[in-house]
Amino acid sequence: MSAARLAATGDATPVAAATIEAEPVLAALLEGGLDVSLPVSGRSMLPTLRPGDRIIVAPCLGLPRPGAILVRRDPAAGFVAHRLVLVEMVDGRRLYRMQGDHEAGLDAGCRREDLMGRVTAVVRDGALLPIDDSPLARRRALFRLAIRRRRPGRWLRRAAALPVLVSALSAAGAPQARAAAIGPFAQAQTTFAPAADYLFAPGDVLSLRIWDGEKIDEQQLTVQSDGTAFLPILGLGSIAVGGKTAIDAKKEIEDRLGKIYKEIYTELLVLRYAGHRVHLMGEVRTTARTDSGPGDWALEGPTRLVSFLAEHGGPTPEADLMRVQIVRKDGTKEDVNLFRAVFHHRDEDNPILQDGDFVFIPSLQMGLRKVYVLGEVNQPGVVTIFDSMTLIEALARAGGLNQKANPKEVVLIRRRADGKPDLRSANLKELFKTGDLKDDFDIEPGDIVYVSKGFLAHLHDVFQIIAPALDTIESLYIIDDFKNGD
Repeated sequence: MSAARLAATGDATPVAAATIEAEPVLAALLEGGLDVSLPVSGRSMLPTLRPGDRIIVAPCLGLPRPGAILVRRDPAAGFVAHRLVLVEMVDGRRLYRMQGDHEAGLDAGCRREDLMGRVTAVVRDGALLPIDDSPLARRRALFRLAIRRRRPGRWLRRAAALPVLVSALSAAGAPQARAAAIGPFAQAQTTFAPAADYLFAPGDVLSLRIWDGEKIDEQQLTVQSDGTAFLPILGLGSIAVGGKTAIDAKKEIEDRLGKIYKEIYTELLVLRYAGHRVHLMGEVRTTARTDSGPGDWALEGPTRLVSFLAEHGGPTPEADLMRVQIVRKDGTKEDVNLFRAVFHHRDEDNPILQDGDFVFIPSLQMGLRKVYVLGEVNQPGVVTIFDSMTLIEALARAGGLNQKANPKEVVLIRRRADGKPDLRSANLKELFKTGDLKDDFDIEPGDIVYVSKGFLAHLHDVFQIIAPALDTIESLYIIDDFKNGD
């Protein structure tokens, strides 16, 4: 009787008898390269496999890999789907030791000829859930099983789990099912490989994985305020990791563990960055991500300003990207222009952030992006700089020169770093005549552009002329600042 007929008739044949009859059919299908769909009963693989699921079994190609879910023959239960943990050499042959995700110990082991295939997907409630068989997923599964073997009472307090019985009642392919968006290991914690020069700091949460040649153990370490991390291993207790790179900390851990174990390999990753933080304030956009918008955010290694801002929401449309301010931990201040950082690739405007930095992105409404274009132009007033701007563009946005303007005498007034005014004159008539753009100055926020009627003898003449116009447009404090040098 075929396996398909057993499913159709509902024959109450014992599992062992059904297995004997169905085994040749399953073996033939798998050897022929076909996938097989089998129902699941038992709870030893919870939560990965549940009673009522159907598993998709594919042929085992090559040597099975530890961490993969394999289906093996079992004299008592028929077929069992458990996870391969390790391979031992017994009497010159490989013995495959397996364990259920919900069990506390290893199976007795089986030979290669007893392995039927590997589980590639689960059909649950009409949805096809692919099994994550990546190296990272297999390592995580092995870590969890190692912890269960070390602390079985914690996981199995009520009752021992029953093995997952794979009833050999159907050897057909998988039924039609819709793809699922998540896999069975979607809730596993994400780890990060830290940058080579990242220094661990108090608050960082680390994942230490240890392989002693026989089993894998995983420990979660939190860097304390004194730079140490508690490591519950006999002979260690704690270890200093603060201020060290992952390479240095890993070497010290291996040196100390090497005195306890003959063979030792470790992997040191980051579960959560928290030791180095930057305060981000001002016009920062809040998105659906929990780590976006203004706030106190962690640095994940050496990070430049543009990348850090992009990771945490980016600027709002009202952000003044030409006047971003950075205050370092020691009190020093930097003004950077993100337009130059992005479009001109200037590293001085895209500095590497440090622990304790305060980054403030001002708003355009704060008035730091204004240029005053006055005198003989068609539309005198305030012009806002959205990116870079030259003298010709500022005059064009103010309506251009009127008929009374003297194109030989266009004045640019700028406050120097010492607070005193700097006067520059441009001859636009010569510029238009020769095409020489040396007088097409770059305009900066706070500059005053004045187009006169005639020749100006002194800076004081400019102030006397433009003061009334500025008084009607903006506060007179700018003129007072220039006069007083404040």
